[in-house]
Amino acid sequence: MRARALLIGTAIVSSILGAIVAYLVLTVPNDLEAGALMKQAKKDIDARHNDRAREKLSQIVQQYPRTDAAAAATVALITLADADRERLSKELAAMKRDMAAQKQALGTVSDKVVAIATAPPPPAPVVTKPAPKPAPAKKAPARSKRRTRHR
Repeated sequence: MRARALLIGTAIVSSILGAIVAYLVLTVPNDLEAGALMKQAKKDIDARHNDRAREKLSQIVQQYPRTDAAAAATVALITLADADRERLSKELAAMKRDMAAQKQALGTVSDKVVAIATAPPPPAPVVTKPAPKPAPAKKAPARSKRRTRHR
């Protein structure tokens, strides 16, 4: 009986150890790969290549969902989205300011056009022609001597 209990205990312990080893064998490489991708994504973020970083972070979340890197990648994706949203809102505000300034300039120009269109035309200036100058006397051109050919 004692041998049987010892055999059962050994079987339970070895199956637990086997499960732990199998878990480590299956998860550790995933953690390492996800960590390497996360480092590459961080380098891309630092280099301001947000599109490449976003692709790598999405890949981490999709391929390695139960890793610590997946959680960090999710946070990084949210941070990138917030930064993009903030940048776009600043650009939109700048465009709205430019549009308002252009509207104001256009209003000023249209007011000037209306003022010019409603103003009576200026009187035509009276231009007097100066008296023509007498033409200088021309000398008669000197006659050139013609050469005659002798045949």
